[in-house]
Amino acid sequence: MLDAHNQSHNQKVRLWVVADIQSQLGNFAAWFYDRPSQKLKVVGITGTNGKTSTAFFTGQLLKNLGNKVALIGTLGNGEIDNLQQSANTTPNSVQVQRLLNAYVEQGMDWVVMEVSSHALCLGRIQGVTFQTVALTQVTRDHIDFHGTEEAYSEAKSRLFTEYETQNSVLNVADALGNKLCHEKLQKNNSETVWCYSSEQLKKALSADYKTLADLRCDNVQLTQQGIKFTPVFHNKRLADNLDSINLALMGLFNLENVLCAISILLVNGFSWQVVKPKLPLLQSVAGRMQVLGKSPTIILDFAHTPDALEQVLTAVRSHLIDGNGALKVVFGCGGNRDQGKRPLMGAIAQSLADKVILTSDNPRDEAPAKIIKEIAAGINQSDSVQSIVDRKEAISQVLDHAKEQDIIVIAGKGHEDYQEISGVKHPFSDAEVVQDWLLTKESKKHG
Repeated sequence: MLDAHNQSHNQKVRLWVVADIQSQLGNFAAWFYDRPSQKLKVVGITGTNGKTSTAFFTGQLLKNLGNKVALIGTLGNGEIDNLQQSANTTPNSVQVQRLLNAYVEQGMDWVVMEVSSHALCLGRIQGVTFQTVALTQVTRDHIDFHGTEEAYSEAKSRLFTEYETQNSVLNVADALGNKLCHEKLQKNNSETVWCYSSEQLKKALSADYKTLADLRCDNVQLTQQGIKFTPVFHNKRLADNLDSINLALMGLFNLENVLCAISILLVNGFSWQVVKPKLPLLQSVAGRMQVLGKSPTIILDFAHTPDALEQVLTAVRSHLIDGNGALKVVFGCGGNRDQGKRPLMGAIAQSLADKVILTSDNPRDEAPAKIIKEIAAGINQSDSVQSIVDRKEAISQVLDHAKEQDIIVIAGKGHEDYQEISGVKHPFSDAEVVQDWLLTKESKKHG
């Protein structure tokens, strides 16, 4: 610290000289804004997949129980029903504190924040005091940044070892979650540790998941309408818990995300009796396994890579009722992007879907017909494959010919509300095309 003389005001001014201000910026910002995280209930969620959906489900449950809730994450920042787009999953440390301060001023009760591995390594959540921290699951990712899988996993673990929190919610079926669960339970400190597991997703490493899991599930059924399951608390079914819970969500991975969200509320003192009625109201994130219709079941998803398309179609296919209904997919590939993925996505679609309709995505500067031809290079000629360049026509046609038991996946653009052609973004929304079709169908029914 130095004393400097301010000649204009004839007084001494204290100056602090910090060698590496960047390393203390979060703490300084927290001090500047009078530690806003201590005036809110902040939930931090990390994991490779599921952060966004889990945060959204948690926020919905809290809101439906009468709380004012803000989100910070991939979907944007702000009150859950009025999110503003953001550049990063987790903003820089000054922005985080500025947002938290704004939420205090807006009278928010809860802030649910996605915490990326980059954020943990770069100090973006420095100075944040958490009410609860939660883990979805950790698989290989961001090796370009972290160097090794071990370093990536270690980065994720920092949320549970380096930050002040009252509660930790851990997925005991995940390797890191299992390890942290054992370590924290052995310490036996004042922090509450809650472990959950989706029985159908358990790993061999979690042979003890039944004894460790505070919440798990039995009788899991995937239906054309969603997911049914029976929750089990501390290895006991409660008396009012004999009936199955019905989720209007698709994909077994969403069951794991919902179990994490339920656990966050329960560990914070919400009773099962008040949480249970809100579960059927949960809605998926816009453009991510988003269910828009149920007869047929119409699903919108952003899947635009081979791996993502495979995961979505595999997950959705599990919901088909044996012998009834077919899985149909409409998708294309973006122009001026990875051309090598096009035939791969074609092959995946044909192997998993009963009907494939190839169409335009965001062709950008490429000819849509050329892109479709390159996708088709990975497909064996078959009557089950059709090409319709106009995306609206492709969606409408597959819906017109669908049976009530069918599941239709419209992939690639998700929540986007434009189609980029020759450098121009034209207004276009898959969701709007579907909604218009549903309205027309309803009017014909009553006409």
